[in-house]
Amino acid sequence: SGASITTNGVITWTPTEAQGPSTNMIATAVSDGVVSVTNSFTVIVTEVNVAPSFVATPADTNINELTTLTVTNNATDSDLPAQLLSYTLVSAPSGASITTNGVITWTPTEAQGPSTNVIATAVSDGVVSVTNSFTVIVTEVNVAPSFVATPANVSVPELVLFSVTNNATDSDLPAQGLTYTLVSAP
Repeated sequence: SGASITTNGVITWTPTEAQGPSTNMIATAVSDGVVSVTNSFTVIVTEVNVAPSFVATPADTNINELTTLTVTNNATDSDLPAQLLSYTLVSAPSGASITTNGVITWTPTEAQGPSTNVIATAVSDGVVSVTNSFTVIVTEVNVAPSFVATPANVSVPELVLFSVTNNATDSDLPAQGLTYTLVSAP
């Protein structure tokens, strides 16, 4: 299917992916208007591996630290039969992972924000690999400070000094200086 011959006897054919590998006989006839003669020959189509291709390259994106990024970065293989594809992260920030279907997930830690990160992925059909990459900018998000513990309720006699330490921490990196104020007090 797909072969043709010109009036000058030039045969052309570009085998499709589905036609390889195969052995094909091409028979031709030539006529002088009175008598025709034929000849035939064999064309062996060899299989050529076609590299897999990514469906699309993910767009560069911005996310907040401590927020999960999920990106589908899948590929296809036009070989027949289609070959099993495997995905790897060529370069990625710590904590990023990729599934067998090309889904990338990453939750930047507090220490990873702010930052600019290139995530590069490779997909292989077992013969050849192709890569793509995109940039993820992680923005700093202020995390509220938290009290270490809430002081217990106490009874204090009048005219006796009451003192309690009400410490808090800040998980932001770099840690921010904390200031304390009384919101409600006697």
